[in-house]
Amino acid sequence: MNILILGGGVFLGAAALDAALRRGHTVTVFNRSRSRTAWPSGVDAVQGDRADRDALARLAAGRRWDAVIDTCGYVPLDVRASAEALRASLSETGRYLFVSSISVYASTRHAPVRETDALASNDGIAPDDRNLEHYGPQKAACEAEVTRVLGDERALLVRPGLIVGPGDRSGRFSYWPWRAAAGGTMLVPDVPDGEPLQFIDVRDLGEWMIRALEQRERGAFNATGPANDAPGESVVDWTTLIAACRAEAQHRGIEPAEPVRVAEARLLEHGVQPWTELPLWLPASDPEHAGFNRADLARARTAGLRTRPLRETIAAVLAEAAPTDPDDRRRQGKLMREREATLLAG
Repeated sequence: MNILILGGGVFLGAAALDAALRRGHTVTVFNRSRSRTAWPSGVDAVQGDRADRDALARLAAGRRWDAVIDTCGYVPLDVRASAEALRASLSETGRYLFVSSISVYASTRHAPVRETDALASNDGIAPDDRNLEHYGPQKAACEAEVTRVLGDERALLVRPGLIVGPGDRSGRFSYWPWRAAAGGTMLVPDVPDGEPLQFIDVRDLGEWMIRALEQRERGAFNATGPANDAPGESVVDWTTLIAACRAEAQHRGIEPAEPVRVAEARLLEHGVQPWTELPLWLPASDPEHAGFNRADLARARTAGLRTRPLRETIAAVLAEAAPTDPDDRRRQGKLMREREATLLAG
């Protein structure tokens, strides 16, 4: 296939690029060249801004692709522009793969969350609104633009949960392997055993996206994990995660942190911010998120989605140096050691 990637410089875009090249496809990338300037041999790198309609027109002129992968769209006006500009350059059976989000759903109060559930409304939100507080509704509106412009037959909508692994700039998952490897006493939320956690290694998602294009899949897919056939790894919960982080630290000759469970009520009483300050944690007592980590993956699994063992993702994270600069975005807003010690002291 001849594939165009909008983005392609870092993280998921880079993973999709690597997977496409590994599987023998020809790749063009279109981005602003801010995060990456060196590309593998054979990659056609075109510099431009997706919000610039003239740049999109120049990109499309005289070119033809079998697939477009849009990794960086969350403003409906921008996604509409790229879909319209590239529609004529997409082959008749080609696909426009839009990377959406599990956050598109109107509610995650129930479980499991399925692709047919109602989506969030962006009524009252401008199509050029870039406020990340509107992330979910805007992603849903972006999906609608792709489908409107390309039609149901050519729109492929991928809805990941939390994307993790090497190169993750959010630090939400990486916080836990790094904290386990830092030693001492580690605060862990006292979530009931068996409460699932869902996330997907960026390499698994990138690989599956290319396979989905090869198979000419269409429509919407929840794309998170775990989705593997390894015995004992069908569910990941807090106990599984922390044990795996500690085991990998030990494997590297590091004395891992000793976990101490702290009641959710205490964390909330002291204003600990779920998900952001204490990554991955969503209070079990909050019904708003009852289905967030219970996305139904049956459709994606049927289309070939598989995820690697948890230990491989943790190993890749620990292979990267943990950030020491407090201004590093991977550390910003996370639970600081002093605050952690105060909470543990109680």
